[in-house]
Amino acid sequence: SEVLECKRMRAPIEIARQLQIRVGEPVVMVRRLLRVEQEPAVLEDIWLPGARFKGLSAERLSAYHGPLYGLFESDFGTRMIRATEAVRAVEAPTDVARILVVKPASPILLVERLSFTYQDMPVEVRAGYYLTNVCHYFNELS
Repeated sequence: SEVLECKRMRAPIEIARQLQIRVGEPVVMVRRLLRVEQEPAVLEDIWLPGARFKGLSAERLSAYHGPLYGLFESDFGTRMIRATEAVRAVEAPTDVARILVVKPASPILLVERLSFTYQDMPVEVRAGYYLTNVCHYFNELS
């Protein structure tokens, strides 16, 4: 994966609602591109509560070689224990299409995830834009 952006900002209304924080509280927004055989396959926008993920940066993300949730657990003491997902077909927004190297409004798959830690506390909002001609979405439940 390639980290395209990692920035601290104030929580937009919808993100604050999902993370159960106040609008305007700090959040960390990560945008990363996953490739399959060097070809763009998935663009992810990830939102995390800023108070819990102090010190998370693009450099730290890029230096870590392992699953993202492993970094969250080892460096930030946050273990993801469950998630809900909604999957739907959408037209690629212009900015997403540019990064995935497809025409705007091309059909793509959008996977929206809300991840929780202990006490059913939401700690991650994620939107993944998948090119299904390069890969397919797979989720194993256990």
